[in-house]
Amino acid sequence: MFNLDYDLDRLGQMLDRNPNLNADIAARFSETATIPRFMHRFLTKYSDRIVYGTDVDYSESFFGATFRILETEDEHFYLRGKVDTANFNFNYHWPSNGFGLPDDVLKKNYRDNMVNIMARAQQGHA
Repeated sequence: MFNLDYDLDRLGQMLDRNPNLNADIAARFSETATIPRFMHRFLTKYSDRIVYGTDVDYSESFFGATFRILETEDEHFYLRGKVDTANFNFNYHWPSNGFGLPDDVLKKNYRDNMVNIMARAQQGHA
């Protein structure tokens, strides 16, 4: 998210001005899970431009936590001790909340957008 998790309006302006710009949501779950309604609207509006990404080693608990944030409408939950915190810090003092994204947005975020980005890159139109 270009380290703009603190100013997603600015990121939205960048996406609006630059039609080939894409962003990933890697390492921004702890910050953005505090603003679930805004994130739902943002990720839905830019559903063709955002991809699921992570630089964390595979961990079932990590992916379970991020899927819970993206897919559910769960409110006010803490992930302390439930996620492999050696690889990712969910030990913030504020709670997480689910974004409740619809299936079509999730499919784009998890797969379709990256497939499209890779196809454009292979054609030299990245």
